[in-house]
Amino acid sequence: MRHRYRTQARGKERGQTIALVAVSLVSLLAMAALAIDVVTLYVARGQAERAADAAAVAGAKVLADAGVTTDPTNASVPSIWTRACTLAIQQATAVAEQNLVSGQAASTVAVTFPNAPSPDCSASCSLLGGCTFGVNPRVSVSLQVTGLPTFFSKIWSRAANSVGATALAEAFNPSGLAIPVAPRCVKPLLLPNCDPGPGPLPAPCSPSTTYFDPGTGQITNPGSGGIIGRQLILAACSDTGGCSQSTPKSNAYFPVSISSTPSEVCPGNCSVALPSPNGFENDLACCNWAAPLVCGLSTVTVDTTDPDPGGAGGPAAVGGQCLIHKIAPSDQDSLDTSLNPYAMKAGANNPLIGKTTGASLAAGDVITTSDSVVTLPIYDNTVGLPAGSATIIGFLQGFITDVDATGKIDVTVLNVAGCGSGTSGNAPISGAGPTLPVRLIHN
Repeated sequence: MRHRYRTQARGKERGQTIALVAVSLVSLLAMAALAIDVVTLYVARGQAERAADAAAVAGAKVLADAGVTTDPTNASVPSIWTRACTLAIQQATAVAEQNLVSGQAASTVAVTFPNAPSPDCSASCSLLGGCTFGVNPRVSVSLQVTGLPTFFSKIWSRAANSVGATALAEAFNPSGLAIPVAPRCVKPLLLPNCDPGPGPLPAPCSPSTTYFDPGTGQITNPGSGGIIGRQLILAACSDTGGCSQSTPKSNAYFPVSISSTPSEVCPGNCSVALPSPNGFENDLACCNWAAPLVCGLSTVTVDTTDPDPGGAGGPAAVGGQCLIHKIAPSDQDSLDTSLNPYAMKAGANNPLIGKTTGASLAAGDVITTSDSVVTLPIYDNTVGLPAGSATIIGFLQGFITDVDATGKIDVTVLNVAGCGSGTSGNAPISGAGPTLPVRLIHN
């Protein structure tokens, strides 16, 4: 009897163990399923944050390219504000939707401007007394992605999962703010702080014709109708006749050495084989990433190995035409200045034409970036070039519309930034390309 009782007890215990194991497996699987879905949502949240970051920076770049930051006194022309605001919304929305989250586009994208006349471009300029951004216009992007796929949690709930993210970027201009910038890919064309006025040809400089005040960094003639949209025909100082370090001319540049240890990134579809032994030609055609030029702190030296880069078939012509992808007259990208902000359009030799990634690009299509957009250093011509070197006191951003066979460079001004004299106590803000800084300040 005792043996039979013990056998029956053991049988009952075995049944309990099986039940406990079954319950434990269900709980374990449930926890594993929940963990998988939580990780999936975390990954989706990271993708949403990156999409918002990219969209905010893209919107801020539109404002910088529109020349809004070149008007630090906030005297923007109403039409500039309206078009720049609308363009920034379109670009930021497009970038947000192109950056997929868990394989799908954002369900909603909201683009606002925290320090603009109105957050959503709807303000009436006449009621506000003029449309004005803040000194550093900001773009905020908030996006939401709904209906995210889950693997197991739908067993317990039919509610759709969603993630959201917000990012804030600004187009930064240091003029008058005593904060230096440090852009990379600066081109080796050192310009005097000498605004030539409406005429594109070189003219003698005078203290009253400046791009900006060298002491404060405040721009002398900002906005559309001022410096924005001005055409400059740049030529080497040696090719302009009567130009020298002691008697500089507007639009006349000195060739400079950007870095003795270059790290060149050259454009595609180039008409010549680069890099070549000529440092000036390489720095003009390519992007020298060796070190940024810090506004107010960096010093450049005139390139004595090639003091005369102009002339037919010279380094300026070869390097400049390579930069803008010019082989025939219609090859390079173009700039439509009929409306402000200006529209960049792809040329027949744009490196992105024919690529299969994303939407196909054709000649004449509007583009948001171009190798023809360049940043040029500016020096204080009132103190000359002591010993052939000069301290950078600002930058001019322009669009190269043409480089002719003699090395003359046709530039349309997009933006200007002056350092001011109080920059040494602040950490520089580094630009990641050939533009004045656009930075992400919150995500």
